[in-house]
Order: sequence, then C-alpha cells, then structure tokens
Amino acid sequence: MIPAWLFIIICLSLGFILIFIETVLIPGFGVAGILGIISIVYACYSAFADLNLLAGIAAALTSILVTLFLFRILPQTNIWDKIRLSACEQKKMGFNTSRDHLNTLIDQTGRTLTMLRPSGTALINQKRYDVITDAEFIAKNIKIIAYKIEGNKIFVKKSAKN
Repeated sequence: MIPAWLFIIICLSLGFILIFIETVLIPGFGVAGILGIISIVYACYSAFADLNLLAGIAAALTSILVTLFLFRILPQTNIWDKIRLSACEQKKMGFNTSRDHLNTLIDQTGRTLTMLRPSGTALINQKRYDVITDAEFIAKNIKIIAYKIEGNKIFVKKSAKN
C-alpha cells in the first residue's frame, strides 16, 4: 500500500498530465480532460480526508498555483500556437458580412423551388436563395418577385404574372 501523501501527488500529477494531453494532443474536450479534473479534485479531497487540514490546503493551493502558472507560461510557448485559433476573418481574405448585394434582388422575379410556408427556397437570377413571405403560403414552382430586404432576409410575394 502506498502512503497517502504519495497517492495525492500521483493523482495531482496524473490530473495535470491528462489535462495537458487533452489540450495539446486530443482535439476538443473529452474523457482525458474530465478524468484529469476528477483526478485533481479527488487528490484535493483525499488530502483533506486522509491527511490533515494543512495537507488539503497545500494540495488545493498547489493545484491553483500550477494552473495559474500554466496560464501565465503557455501563451509564450509554441504549444499555445497549436491550441488557440489564429485564423482571422478579414476582408482581404474574402470574408464579407455585408449583404449589400442582396439589394440588387429587389423587383427581380424568380420561381419557388420549395413550398414557402412562409419560408423556403427560390431561384432568382439563376441562383438559389432562402426567402420568406409575409405569412403567406406559396406553392412550389410559382413565379415570385422580391420586394423587400431586411438584414439577410429576402421577402417575396407572388408575381402578378403567374
């Protein structure tokens, strides 16, 4: 049987190793991370229960200090570049949140590809768009006209030329 203090050190070390493996080697947060957290919490609990108050406080304080140390040191290492997302959504890379091109669809006609109840898909200028009506149901393959744009919503109604 191993001494309680050694068991606590092993659990703390194992917990930090599992969390390190989870963050660096395994994408996402899953079994290894959860087991690491459980191991650290159990080590702190065991220190309070099996040893004494001072040992429990030392284990908890050690866990907090190691965590703070890692958060302070990791951003300065190459490992951090693998963990954090470095890609930016920039205009020069083709990212565009503007929907100004939708304004050119006003007064354009098209045909419904699905039933609009009240939203669905329509073909306008040979392109598919998600469209919406003002609480009106429009059957499939009906001629429609775009009459209003609100944000990224294209409002359509039945065309008079059906």
